[in-house]
Amino acid sequence: MSEINRPRLDPAELLSDEDVYEAMKKIPGYLDISAGDFKELYLLAYQHAETRLYNSLRIAEIMSRQVISVRPKTPLAEAAALMAKHHITGLPVVQEDGTVAGILSEQDFFRNMGDGSQTSCMALIADSLASGGCFALSMRGKTAGEIMTAPAITVSENALLHEVGKLMREKRINRVPVTDSKMRLLGILTRSDLMHAFPERETP
Repeated sequence: MSEINRPRLDPAELLSDEDVYEAMKKIPGYLDISAGDFKELYLLAYQHAETRLYNSLRIAEIMSRQVISVRPKTPLAEAAALMAKHHITGLPVVQEDGTVAGILSEQDFFRNMGDGSQTSCMALIADSLASGGCFALSMRGKTAGEIMTAPAITVSENALLHEVGKLMREKRINRVPVTDSKMRLLGILTRSDLMHAFPERETP
């Protein structure tokens, strides 16, 4: 799933006084409340509902079930082309029986290029231009299983969203495979999934 930069919309900015007045008109009877108090009450209720959902929602309800993955023996050239095609920065590496063997990400490529000190695309470009060489040549012929990060950090589909969000922040990861009790891949939860579900909440 591609990571989309979705603009964050603040309910306080979206809700105008006119919106409030129109809403109040639709409530039968007399309301002894000002437009400002009505707006403040709405925002507090909105924030409470968002927090309640965030703390009670299970990741099975928002995770991506269509997962792009590779096998441990998939050539790195093929894996890189797949990631580029789908605009993703990482994917699970899955065994023939469906169990998760590891995660292959941009950082795994960076660590295996040059002397391993480059941590960004621009750093690689700068060093390549300075040296006149291509750091990716050192990985030619290698497979996903040879450079993947293993074991992968995984979670159960019954895990609570706020727990997984905290895990992703602490481990500084952008995606986490969702597995069953036998470590077989069921789906994946990404930072994009969190942003789409809760655009107002701070994400990992």
